[in-house]
Amino acid sequence: MWFNQPARPAKPSAPDRLTLHELIATQPRFLRGSLAPGDRFPTGMRPGRRRAQGVDLDSIGPYVPGDDVRWMDWRATARTGRAQMKRFVAESHLARMFIVDMRPPLFFGTRYGPMAKTAALAAARFAWEALSLHEPVGLIVVPMDEVIQPRRGKGQVIHLLQHLETCYQELVDRRESPPGATLARAVETAAGHLRRGDEICAISDFSEPQGPLAEAAAGLGDARKLSAVMIEDAVFSDPVPAGHYPMRRADGDGRYTAAVSNQGAHEQAQIAEDMRKSLRTTLARSGWQTFIIDAHSLHLGRESST
Repeated sequence: MWFNQPARPAKPSAPDRLTLHELIATQPRFLRGSLAPGDRFPTGMRPGRRRAQGVDLDSIGPYVPGDDVRWMDWRATARTGRAQMKRFVAESHLARMFIVDMRPPLFFGTRYGPMAKTAALAAARFAWEALSLHEPVGLIVVPMDEVIQPRRGKGQVIHLLQHLETCYQELVDRRESPPGATLARAVETAAGHLRRGDEICAISDFSEPQGPLAEAAAGLGDARKLSAVMIEDAVFSDPVPAGHYPMRRADGDGRYTAAVSNQGAHEQAQIAEDMRKSLRTTLARSGWQTFIIDAHSLHLGRESST
């Protein structure tokens, strides 16, 4: 995934608003596999309903009616007494289910807007990349209950972006999360709408307890690819430098100056890095491949990277 091209410039909206125009503007200027005018797919390419089989061995499993007997594992069959087949990693048309976290803790932001908005913009960018690869994409917004089934095509991407916009505005007004709305539950739901080898991409700050999420990931085994996109606020990714800062009192009665020493700035940066490493280690042990995105990397019109 990943941000290898600049996005189209767009004027950001107010921090508490998310517009469809902003989500559409995350589309890179140049996508891999760009098409000639009038061509639906590159010459010679016709994406089918079935995904191509790779050459990397994934696992050994029982025979299922319809399996190609050429991939029978005779040694495993003789050892177990049951027909066993070699399973290979699929190479193309990987379906992706995006889980976008918009629970109340994600509506915090210090500079570029709430982290929930950053998560939505990241999901939009990934959806555009999937479109360039002709891959099906689906969506679950936590804590909303609706599940958008994975499909391919530009119409599907626009449908996802409209759903992100609608959910964001509804949650801004509501600012509450129904009981039981967790990432772990969303992962289990997403897995039920995907096939072996497909990808679950969770976009969150992963601030909820890691135990249930680790259990949900362990229950999937190697049947799904798990990607964790960690959203960070600018206060973590770009710590406040040393200096003196004018502040206004909470009650509005007067001002004062806050001082940040060199030692304090260094300690803040070190604490943020330790928290980041700890979270990445925890997720990696649960089988997640981790990426980090902050609001600055998604600032429209600039180069961005993970």
